[in-house]
Amino acid sequence: MSRSQGRRLVPSYLAPGDSSAPTRNSLQSLTALIATGLPAKPHHTPAQQRLLNLTAKGPLTVAETAGYLRLPMGVCKMLASQLVDDGCLMARAPLSGLPGGIRTPGAGRPTKSLLERVRDGLLTL
Repeated sequence: MSRSQGRRLVPSYLAPGDSSAPTRNSLQSLTALIATGLPAKPHHTPAQQRLLNLTAKGPLTVAETAGYLRLPMGVCKMLASQLVDDGCLMARAPLSGLPGGIRTPGAGRPTKSLLERVRDGLLTL
């Protein structure tokens, strides 16, 4: 197939358009992506526009967006990084205490007295 037929030689999600490379490389698979409400810009690819539509319904992790978009994780990280740079997305680091995060002793665990009060309340029902 020749170039003169008008077909792209690169998939649309890899074609950067007028945008430059992202300035950050800090997104992890469990980084939460949150839409800021800004609309997509003309240089955003169709995949980036779909990513914005997904996150407009609520926050999603990079891994979830990669699954929904059926794109490799690295590609999704690149697309999301460009959207963060453009102000269309916010990225929040994964919380510690989750799988793969740093655990602190007792973090997120209820105290013994709280558990006893819950137990006593349930027994009175």
